[in-house]
Amino acid sequence: MKLAVAVIHGIGNQQDSQDPEGQHTFAQGLIQGLRNRLGIDAQSIAFQSLYWANVLDKRELAYLEKLEREPVRWRWMRRMVTLFLGDASGYRKVSQAYDTTYEQVHQSVRNGLNALRAKVGPNTPLVILAHSLGGHIISNYIWDQQKLNATPSCPRDPFLAMETLVGLVTFGCNIPLFTFAYEPVQPIRFPGHCLDERLSQAARWLNVYAPADLLGYPLRPVQGYAAVVHEDRPMAVGSWFRRHTPLSHLEYWHDTRFQNYLARHLRDLLHACSGAGEASSIAQPGLPSSLGVHSSTA
Repeated sequence: MKLAVAVIHGIGNQQDSQDPEGQHTFAQGLIQGLRNRLGIDAQSIAFQSLYWANVLDKRELAYLEKLEREPVRWRWMRRMVTLFLGDASGYRKVSQAYDTTYEQVHQSVRNGLNALRAKVGPNTPLVILAHSLGGHIISNYIWDQQKLNATPSCPRDPFLAMETLVGLVTFGCNIPLFTFAYEPVQPIRFPGHCLDERLSQAARWLNVYAPADLLGYPLRPVQGYAAVVHEDRPMAVGSWFRRHTPLSHLEYWHDTRFQNYLARHLRDLLHACSGAGEASSIAQPGLPSSLGVHSSTA
C-alpha cells in the first residue's frame, strides 16, 4: 500500500458495528464513495475507521433513560444536547491518572491505528479524515505522541508515532472552541518528521466547513494555525434544504462535492508517493533522507 487513510467520527451517537472489512458504520459510505471516485488508485490505499463513541455513549444513554421518568420537556432536543455536548464535555483530562475518559478515548483511537498499521508498513504515509470533535481528539492524540518524539528523528515505528502524517482533513471542525483557555495557542507540528522532501512539500492540512454549520469553523484565524493549515474551504454540503441549516453538520459524509474534493487530494498524495518512491530508489546509499521538519508552534 502506498497510502493509509484513517477516518475518525465526531460528536453524537455512533453505532458500534462493523462490516466484514472492519469499517464502522459511520465511515462506510465515505470510504465507498472515495473508492468509487479513485477507481484503480484506490487499490493503493488502506482505509480504517477510528471509533471512540463507545467510551461515552453508554453513560449518556443511561442518563437519558433515567430522564424518561422526569417531567422535562423538549425531550428530543435534550437528547441531542446530551449526546452532542456530553461528548465534548466528557472528553477532557480530569486528573493525572491514566484511567480517564481522555485516555480511554485515545486508547480507542490507538486500537484503530494499530488495525491500520497491520495493513501497511511502518513508513507508510498517513492521512487522517476527522469530523467535528474528532478533529480535536486526533489533534490531542498527535500532540501527545509528538511530546514523546522530542527530537527530529524517526522512531522505531514512525507510523504509530504519527511521524508519517502527510495529510489531515478536518471537516465540521470545532477546534477553535477549545483554544480560548490557552495563551498562546500552540497547534500540533505538521507534517510528520519521517517524510522525504517530496512528500513534505505535498503534505496538506485542509479544513472544510459548511457556512451554515454552527459546529464547523475556519482554523487559520486561530493563533498559530495559519502556519500549519494550508486551506480553510467553505463548502455547502447536503440537500438543498439541509445545506442552508445547522443540520449541514451531519451532511459531509455523503456529499458529492466533498467526496470529490477528498478524492482529488488523495490522488495528489498518491502521485507524490510514487515520485518519492522513485527518488528514494536512486538515492545514494548511506545518505539520510530529508526529514521535512517544518517550523512549528507546537
